[in-house]
Amino acid sequence: MKNDSNNKLFKSLKKGLNEALDYSNGNSTIPLRQTLISVPKLPNFKGKDIKSIRTKLHLTQSVFANTLGVSEKTVEAWESGRNTPQGPAQRMLFVLKNNSNPLDILGIKVG
Repeated sequence: MKNDSNNKLFKSLKKGLNEALDYSNGNSTIPLRQTLISVPKLPNFKGKDIKSIRTKLHLTQSVFANTLGVSEKTVEAWESGRNTPQGPAQRMLFVLKNNSNPLDILGIKVG
């Protein structure tokens, strides 16, 4: 019974590898599905924008920092204009700003 299982696995792996080789050589007969997505460009959040997002959510700097996975000092620096958020923090701020229940989306319970 175990040999049957191993044989099926081997045949499946071999088939998949052969299909991958055919595809890489331009000989694939398997229809491919493509999905085009549009990712909006992230705005450059200014200190007042960040503070507005935080106050709209009724969060302290400490809780807001924890929500974003950054330090409280980082949030203070953003809000005072000494520093600006980059990369993942920008995306999180975008989500928080542009959704009606952003904390629910992030799985954060209030109350």
